[in-house]
Amino acid sequence: MNSSVILGAVCFQKFEGDYLEFLDLASSLEFSWVELKFEPPICLREGSKKYGEIKARAERLGIGLSLHTPFVGLNIASLDEDERLLSLKRIQESLNAASEMKIEYATVHGGYLRSEKYSPENWDESVKYNLDSISSLIDFGENIGVTVCLENGNTFKRNFLKHGLHPGELKNIRKQVSDNLKFTVDFGHAMYFSTDPSFLVSELGAGNVKLSHLHNNFQTADTHNPLDSGILKLDRIIDRYMKGNWEFPLSIEMKSVENLKRSVSAFHSNVYLETV
Repeated sequence: MNSSVILGAVCFQKFEGDYLEFLDLASSLEFSWVELKFEPPICLREGSKKYGEIKARAERLGIGLSLHTPFVGLNIASLDEDERLLSLKRIQESLNAASEMKIEYATVHGGYLRSEKYSPENWDESVKYNLDSISSLIDFGENIGVTVCLENGNTFKRNFLKHGLHPGELKNIRKQVSDNLKFTVDFGHAMYFSTDPSFLVSELGAGNVKLSHLHNNFQTADTHNPLDSGILKLDRIIDRYMKGNWEFPLSIEMKSVENLKRSVSAFHSNVYLETV
């Protein structure tokens, strides 16, 4: 594989082992980056709580680390104050874990408004809470050495009106909260707009993108298909990564070891085509 590509893997929450074991798996598959997903059950396992050992093993294996903050069942833009505050607390806990592992970048999901609660007034309130929450998380992270990276949302679910879906909205959020906000580009999510979602990087500015997630689909649902199953123009992403000298990791985000291995093979095949 071309040495200029930083290939990573996102640790999925239903992985049967712990973070330490996922690092070993990543090393065996020749990944140079891992994004640890701070979701149960994996984040609660004993080996996933050994933050010093996790950092040391990653360094020994030559693997860079980022962290994906929790989002399942959470909503930082909720109209329900208890839900919103609980969501922020859980994310802050994960940022503290990132800090203990000396992790610099952490992926954060924006919030949403449930479609059945939509009204112009409720939407404006949800927008405000989303901005306030992101701003508070940026401040919290800065105090402990962790930079928040806002991920572009999954646009396929109609029952959630999510914040931060398209590049214009993402740039507007950054403008309103802080230039210190960075981005995680999820190429699979952006397939809602295009089979060549590499445009999102140029729209946001490559220097503002610090992390990414790579998976495939057929533009009907956020299925996290292997890279060889779907209509993603993977070759375009790889080509633009190399020609644009992008510096962030391309982290494959699967939901099983089998699909992770399958995606690695597909990625290698496309890199080979780009370099011959």
